[in-house]
Amino acid sequence: MYTDKEPLELALLYHLNSPVPKSYVKRVPATELRYMPEAPFLELPKAPRNNPLIELLERRSSVRSFENKVMPTISLAQLLDAGCGINGLRRVEGQFFEGRNSPSAGGLYPIEVFVSTQAVEGLAAGLYHYEPRSHGLHRVSNAVPTDFVESLLQQDYIVNANALFVFTSVFMRSMCKYGARGYRFALLEAGHQAENICLMAVQLGLGSLCIGGFHDMSVNTILGIDGKHHAALYCVAVGSYSSQEL
Repeated sequence: MYTDKEPLELALLYHLNSPVPKSYVKRVPATELRYMPEAPFLELPKAPRNNPLIELLERRSSVRSFENKVMPTISLAQLLDAGCGINGLRRVEGQFFEGRNSPSAGGLYPIEVFVSTQAVEGLAAGLYHYEPRSHGLHRVSNAVPTDFVESLLQQDYIVNANALFVFTSVFMRSMCKYGARGYRFALLEAGHQAENICLMAVQLGLGSLCIGGFHDMSVNTILGIDGKHHAALYCVAVGSYSSQEL
């Protein structure tokens, strides 16, 4: 058991002591979680459905049967750019910050993105780290999505995915300013980037699957990171799928 002496240790107290559960407790009915069920109810006007974002949201669904097809390199580039690509500079209170396609507390961007690929046109299969400032990839190792299956609790849905995105956090980037609260921001920001990638996948006619269940240290070892100062938080698999899947 870890004890806390400073903000990073406080975050690690939770992070390292929240592994995949070995058993599950009784499910809580949704009716028990509703807020103020006795309060007066005000019906809202029906939300218009005829806009591009709503169309993407309606088509997004978790895919658990990817097809063995080749993904164009430009599609991988679009997915990574959607997640955390740079789209300009922002001036806030006289200072300039990178503008990216996902928000970040204080513009500190603690999230890093690794992507394990296979059957991507013009790209050797393996594990890469994405560099948004130059919009390019650093090759890390030969690890393909199949090599992550055991670490992902035997979730073999991903064996034919073209790309497995793994979102990691360098915690002190946020915590140096926000203390232990920065750990929460890192979790939120991984979700922002993951959803952007899922919506871009829909736009490209691809399927996606978000995965939060995995053996932390096993995934961290594959990525080559220490699992404490820099650790895996979330995964998204993307690839082609049969229309019968949905």
